[in-house]
Amino acid sequence: MLNKGILSLVAVGLFASSLSVGSVKAEGNENGLLRKAIERQVEKPLEKGIFDSKTINQLETEVKGSQPHSVKDFNKMGRMSSSSSSDYILETEYNDDFDSADSASYEKPTVGQLLPLEDVDFHKVVVPSNGVLLVAGVSDSYVIDLVFAAVQKDFVNNSNLEYLGSDYEEGVEVQAYQAKKGTYYVGVIDQDNDYIDNNTEEDIYVTATGFVDNVKPSKPTVNKVDNNDKVLTGKAEAGSTVTVKNGSKVLGSAKATSKGTFSINISVQKEGTKLTITAKDSSGNVSSSVSVTVQDVVAPKKPTVYKVDDNDKVVKGKAEANSTVTVKAGSKSLGSAKSSSKGSYSVKIKAQKKGTTLSITAKDKAGNTSSKATTKVVKH
Repeated sequence: MLNKGILSLVAVGLFASSLSVGSVKAEGNENGLLRKAIERQVEKPLEKGIFDSKTINQLETEVKGSQPHSVKDFNKMGRMSSSSSSDYILETEYNDDFDSADSASYEKPTVGQLLPLEDVDFHKVVVPSNGVLLVAGVSDSYVIDLVFAAVQKDFVNNSNLEYLGSDYEEGVEVQAYQAKKGTYYVGVIDQDNDYIDNNTEEDIYVTATGFVDNVKPSKPTVNKVDNNDKVLTGKAEAGSTVTVKNGSKVLGSAKATSKGTFSINISVQKEGTKLTITAKDSSGNVSSSVSVTVQDVVAPKKPTVYKVDDNDKVVKGKAEANSTVTVKAGSKSLGSAKSSSKGSYSVKIKAQKKGTTLSITAKDKAGNTSSKATTKVVKH
């Protein structure tokens, strides 16, 4: 989801005179290091499909086409109310190094000046989760050659922050970075300010930040599901919506708790059924699916047995289809056979004496065994 806030430059000029231009500390070292960091970002356009292009367009639209007011306009129009100024963040000097950086906001733009020569401004931004950090910048002044970049503290360079490219249109630049959860800094300099000290308090810039969660949740983990279960449980990204399907049919969905556990009510499914489970976060990113096969934990019903006499060498009856039927006399197994697809079975045995008690059980392919049926051998 995009958290946005770019200042309309019509309003920016009205705050220009209220920016601090007093004893500003110029940090040449930070300026030079930031300049090198910016130079390392090879100019490249943003690739399509990284995220919805409407996000970029929205940021650019809020800036381009706006006309700034100068300090003279401010003097004519009068000071704006304090309630209006709460819509904006004005840079506060000193903000010339990481430890003194101003805090940026996704909801409010930041207005700043680059004074005196070699001034550098740092604005701290917190990325709430892995995703895309957007940084937009524009200046109302032709004397400011505005350049900026998102960097890690002390210019650490690693995979936590990766430059994706930029979009530039009508004076507005929007940069994108794939960022891991953490704190980053937007450094701002005037590219020509190292040799031309022509900036005044009327010359201002605006930066704004946005965040897009483009990282899909991790694949959920699912606990065992059997053909007796009416609830499916497991773990997924906290707050994500977990959905379980049988083919294209949705069996149910539920939101994962703050600890990532979920519990979804479903109808009892047949053994062998393949279920697919996915998690979708609040930004609409969908995880890879995980599959689970419904296990058979339900024992077959007790078989039925036809009459057996002391001359019979076969025991017949009905049992669960494709189950293995076993006939015993006491603890001694007399024989076993697989029932047909219709459930009928025929087990070969030796003829038993009259009065012998036979026990018959059925075991399915999952290893579940029925309760036993008994019959007494009768005289032929």
